[in-house]
Amino acid sequence: MRQVILALALLLILVSIPVYARPVLEIPDEKFDFGSVASSSAVSHYFWFKSTGTDTVRIEKIKTGCTCALMPLERDWIAPGDSMKVGIFWNLKNQIGKTGRYPYILSNTGSEPLRLSLTAAVVTEMDQVIPVSVKPFKLELATTPTAKVDSIEFVLSNRTERDYQCMVVSFPIEQCEVVVPEQIKAKSEARGYIRLKPEFADKEFKSSLTIAYLGTQPGRISIPVRFQKYGAGTK
Repeated sequence: MRQVILALALLLILVSIPVYARPVLEIPDEKFDFGSVASSSAVSHYFWFKSTGTDTVRIEKIKTGCTCALMPLERDWIAPGDSMKVGIFWNLKNQIGKTGRYPYILSNTGSEPLRLSLTAAVVTEMDQVIPVSVKPFKLELATTPTAKVDSIEFVLSNRTERDYQCMVVSFPIEQCEVVVPEQIKAKSEARGYIRLKPEFADKEFKSSLTIAYLGTQPGRISIPVRFQKYGAGTK
């Protein structure tokens, strides 16, 4: 009987202890490398912000450290158990060489700000990059009152004696279909393309395609992608 009374008393104590809701923000993949990028390019990537606590996460501010990088929010809160996709749009301007941006995310979680990491190797001649290069280094889709460019082919060149495997690691838009070759044979070329989906023919956008190549010298290449409308009533 004594043990039962003690157990009931302990249960009452535990029940009486208040349970405080606590917001927790997690960003699973907080680092992204764009690889080789042409100078004067604009690139983009999306991160997933996840609310894994028991209270709503409220994002107070995002500091990118430069007006060249923007991270707009569709809303500044994330309910418990929910997630939100947040894009960063980075204009590399006339930078050359290795560069990076390291945004801070301040929130109501009470912990240290979360830090993202974005890196790139900016070059002047993308068609000369080793071991794998690309041409053209920018993909410009467009429509005019009399013509349209709704698909563009690009060429990946392998300058080494070894084969390389290819895969898309970031193409954060739904407006286009993208096809990337699975392999580039040694000392040869392989072709890929992007194609504008018909249902998005009225909506302009800017984005980028990041391709990883896997082999003896693995790396990445990022290609800016843009769709613009020209003609009466457009800017």
